[in-house]
Amino acid sequence: MRALLRLELRDPGGELVATRVARNAVLTSGAGLIARLFAGTAGAAGITHMSVGSSNALEGDGFATAALDVSTLTGVTEAPISPDAFQIDAPDPVRRVVRVRVRGTIPAEGAIGKICEAALVSRSGDSVHLYNRVTFSPVDKKDDHELTLFWEVGFPYGDLQWLL
Repeated sequence: MRALLRLELRDPGGELVATRVARNAVLTSGAGLIARLFAGTAGAAGITHMSVGSSNALEGDGFATAALDVSTLTGVTEAPISPDAFQIDAPDPVRRVVRVRVRGTIPAEGAIGKICEAALVSRSGDSVHLYNRVTFSPVDKKDDHELTLFWEVGFPYGDLQWLL
């Protein structure tokens, strides 16, 4: 699975202030989430939120980040994603991938400060799992900026024996 993030920061007039494009790292909790969804485990939820943070630390070899660093940000740093925000594309027979596109927005009053990371999150009751994590060069979000994240996640199909 691979994902691409496009971040757009806009001022109150809708003018584009900053953009970032980055590829993600699927975390161990994200792989576990997909496995639980595959198995139909009770209580497993799909992606329900997106989150931003302020750490630009590279992901370690364990891919075990449990939470984003929100200590220097003001306001909410997580936004729910409505089910209708997801678009599933038809299978691409050339690339052998099914793409899911999703978009979410952090409102102007949320996540004020320098943002360097983002993630897709699964929430089910008290259970929280980061699916992935992306880092990028800092974006300085002010209290009148709207931050929109556009995610494109690809799920490969075909002979995937190289994975085992």
